[in-house]
Amino acid sequence: MSTATRGDKVRLHYTGRLADGTVFDTTEDAGNTNFANFKGTGVTFGPTALVIGEGEMPPDFEDALVGLAPGQQATITIRSERAFGARDEARVMVLPIDDFTPRELGLERFRVAEGRHRPNNFDPKVGDVWEVSGPDGASVRARVVARTDETITLDANHPLAGHDLFFDVRLVEIL
Repeated sequence: MSTATRGDKVRLHYTGRLADGTVFDTTEDAGNTNFANFKGTGVTFGPTALVIGEGEMPPDFEDALVGLAPGQQATITIRSERAFGARDEARVMVLPIDDFTPRELGLERFRVAEGRHRPNNFDPKVGDVWEVSGPDGASVRARVVARTDETITLDANHPLAGHDLFFDVRLVEIL
């Protein structure tokens, strides 16, 4: 039986968990569980395809697929520094609400980063993800983590920053 090598296109199932067991991503049937990154209807669960070594997943994840044969399983641990890095509190910003004016204010409707459409009455909600300009002018995604009448708190850290990641992987086939 052949085994996966770097450069192979493979199909696999995986479930990603945090240290406390919280599932943050899966290709398996989610049943009635609502995952924060699976918003809306029409989400299809099934094996995902990737080319080993092209960087679609963290390098440690892809490296662990090398040598697996179809049907084999593996458990992969990726330390936070090798995944999305440490949380950086400098990437958390508290802004006066009046200074947070997205370019979409001139539009009748706009789409927040996660795909939801909202009428333009500019009412950012905790959990919304916005594209904002950083100090260097580069566009970054930031999640609204708190809001008062006077301020809005944005967190530009990746949601998995600072977390070790644990994956259960099953190689379905080598394409």
